[in-house]
Amino acid sequence: MIQIRDIPALLGQLENKIADELEGQELDFKQWEDNFKEMMKILVRAVVSFANAGEGMVIAGVKERVKGCEKAILGVPRSVDALSVQRSIYDNTEPHITVRIQEVPVEYGTGRLLAIQVFPGMPPYTTSDGAGWIRVGKENKPLTGSRRREMMESMGYHDATASAIAEHWKDAYSPAALERLREMMSQETAPLELQRMSDEDLLQSIGALKEGRMTIAGLLMVGKSQFIEKYVPCHRWAFRRMTSDTEYTARDEGNDAIPLALWELERYIEADNPVSTLEIGFLHPEFKKYPQIAIREGIMNAFAHRDYRVPGAVMVKQYSDELTISSPGELIGGITPENILHHAPVSRNNALANILEKLRLVNRSNLGVPRIYSSMLAEGKEAPIYEVLGENVELTLRGSVVVPSIRILVKQLSEKGVRIEVDELIILNYLLRHREITAQTSAEICQRSVRRISETLNSMDVDNHILTAAGKGKGRYYVLSNEIHKLLAEDVQYSRNEQAEEAALKAQILTLLKKQPLSNQEIRQITGKTAQQVRKLMADMEKDGVILTGKGRGSKYVLN
Repeated sequence: MIQIRDIPALLGQLENKIADELEGQELDFKQWEDNFKEMMKILVRAVVSFANAGEGMVIAGVKERVKGCEKAILGVPRSVDALSVQRSIYDNTEPHITVRIQEVPVEYGTGRLLAIQVFPGMPPYTTSDGAGWIRVGKENKPLTGSRRREMMESMGYHDATASAIAEHWKDAYSPAALERLREMMSQETAPLELQRMSDEDLLQSIGALKEGRMTIAGLLMVGKSQFIEKYVPCHRWAFRRMTSDTEYTARDEGNDAIPLALWELERYIEADNPVSTLEIGFLHPEFKKYPQIAIREGIMNAFAHRDYRVPGAVMVKQYSDELTISSPGELIGGITPENILHHAPVSRNNALANILEKLRLVNRSNLGVPRIYSSMLAEGKEAPIYEVLGENVELTLRGSVVVPSIRILVKQLSEKGVRIEVDELIILNYLLRHREITAQTSAEICQRSVRRISETLNSMDVDNHILTAAGKGKGRYYVLSNEIHKLLAEDVQYSRNEQAEEAALKAQILTLLKKQPLSNQEIRQITGKTAQQVRKLMADMEKDGVILTGKGRGSKYVLN
């Protein structure tokens, strides 16, 4: 690897050569850009490329395609702190990459370069948004699936769940686990040809057997506890029925095969998963506190994606108003709680994921997380919450019904031939709690780009007449259309909440107006509404004796 002591000699060659001629498998020059954020993107890509290739050095502050030291060595501004660059590279790589950065004094440009050393690690590495790169000669190439596989194979990497155990499969399998697996296959409408196979043919077909021996993935699905303990000692499940953050009334745990573990966990959850009936007009829909789809998808994803090298259990904690499912192991492949809804699928345990997909028990097209969202939101519940807590990923499902009318609304739209996707559900739920939504807010809550979500909002307005657009340019926002308001029964909770909220705001404003006049800006600060919303609200309060005095910025609302 190139060392700091080698840099002066390299820079001396720039008098007669361009930087591009000196670059190679372990060396890259970068000209410093004025925009720090854009410069960090360039450096992060270069660092990821070297980390995936083994090692290397990036020298920042050198122009690549000019000859002559004075023209090529432009330097790095004195205002750029090396520690900030190091921290930015660390934060924007996955797994995090710690580089060594040293200042190199030069007699040209700003008088300093930054030498960024990348050391060997345990690839693959990606940028924080999931993009992978690898150094090939002088170029940084995208880390495609084939390149990633070649790299992993060259390093001797293998999927732990794909390896086979020593015992014959008939000695290691659990008839109870296999029977439960077949029940789940029937429930999830697995292919009939699989359901009709003999035990051996089924296990062979789904990839659970290798030359008569069971794989670790197969063992996790249908193995006996003593063999799971022997070969996958970190596999465990646990349940707690919590009365507070520190106390519980029921607990259980074990290391059973996944189908039996799921059965136990679902049995405990259903013991305190009551059905509520809500009166909405002439309809009386029933709601479970926690939808079955969300429970099963959450638990199966926890088993499918957990790190089986890390001690710990797939833990389910059931509180009076929420359910948490935690899984050992950090998120991988650039997935974060902020992009998990639509991120491309990434699997830590490919062999196990393949079995689960063939049996229709999980979906590898990243539909599991959207299904959890949809099942919760379609019943008017809050969206699920994903968090990274230490080395665990935790999913929280809240059991309260916030907007019961959403189920009726989705049903009525479906009868009209309007299919509601997960992004639209998120937007609808937001608007049943708030008066309006912007493209920026929609992008944040749906984990989409503004461009992508703007297309969805436009479709909900123009094509399906669910929303109505108002305002122009940056002030553009969306509200529920009149047609949707008509679909909602007059006595639904949303209407009552909206009316109660408006009445409370009017009472608050009237109380303040008795003491002093208020400007539009002051009322906005009190209510959190826009200027246009304040004008509409105050116009409606004319019957209460509120009038507007003055003009322009000096205008005030007073109580007549």
